[in-house]
Amino acid sequence: MIPISVCIITKNEASNLEKCLQSLKDYPFEIIVVDTGSTDNSKEIASQYADKVLDFEWCDDFSAARNFSISKASHNMILVLDTDEYITDLDQDMLDELIEQNPTGIGLIERLDYFDVGNMRRAQVSRIDRLFNRKYYRYTGRIHECLTAIGNTPYSTYEIPLTADHTGYLGTQKELDQKALRDIMLLQKEVAEDSDNPYLYFQIGQSYLLMRDDKHACDYFTQAMKLTPNPADDYTRILIKNYGGVLMTLGQEEKALDLLAYYDDYKDNADYLCMIGTIYLQLNQPLKALPEFIKALTAPQYDSIDSRKCIPSFYIGHIYQAFGQIDIAKTHYKNCGDYPPALERLSMLE
Repeated sequence: MIPISVCIITKNEASNLEKCLQSLKDYPFEIIVVDTGSTDNSKEIASQYADKVLDFEWCDDFSAARNFSISKASHNMILVLDTDEYITDLDQDMLDELIEQNPTGIGLIERLDYFDVGNMRRAQVSRIDRLFNRKYYRYTGRIHECLTAIGNTPYSTYEIPLTADHTGYLGTQKELDQKALRDIMLLQKEVAEDSDNPYLYFQIGQSYLLMRDDKHACDYFTQAMKLTPNPADDYTRILIKNYGGVLMTLGQEEKALDLLAYYDDYKDNADYLCMIGTIYLQLNQPLKALPEFIKALTAPQYDSIDSRKCIPSFYIGHIYQAFGQIDIAKTHYKNCGDYPPALERLSMLE
């Protein structure tokens, strides 16, 4: 079995920290917890589970804290978790095999990001880099820190059999606003030093989305787009989807149609196809929208759980209902399972 050190940085998240550490207790990992200035009982909780509990003086730099935690690990293979992430599934044997096959690669975990939309709790799927050999990588960036290759190590990734729940986007609006404002402050410092980096503007836009501020989110997404982000980068796909969403919210559907320029890049992604279909619907072009939702049903890639089936089936039902074909519409609504908007439509049609 390949020895792995789990490195966690935390501050004043005692309840989340305990849940995170409990999710690790059945695995043979070394656990390193670095506290960056908690005033609650985080350190006491960490001491019940972790092999090492250390202090780090916060300096507005997440990478500095990450790299400190990594430097204190006993093993070279590092798994990084956030306090609000909880392992729900892990195949240890398969993980060992993949590490042996990818000694200098970065392992991507599958993370379910939970968020509230009105009275619904939904989940988006993220694949993020969290497992690596510290001999080949280190963290850079004050916020939304990224793994950066050391020396001439070729940057490569592979998916590992680890799934985690993430609750960092849940909470009261006041709590989300405070988190977003902290992130924006640090991101603006990064922009001052690297003003041509589209990823930074994307992340500022994401922070404004968390604050439910679509206008400012749109402004920063627009700046990111002007810097021509690479379609092959994972964040660019999320940028395109969220940019399209805020443009529609702001009544700029015609401008959102410009995102068709990325069709060849994301034609296999259900979320992108659903976004294009929704743009056509808002432009009152259901015959153009319908094929996009149909393709989304069988698209091999997706970013949100609902886009695998619920959203495309719902909108297919919506279009058939508008055409007066109620039986076909009801069939597609039923295919949505417990998706609340579909259940509401069905109750109206019964």
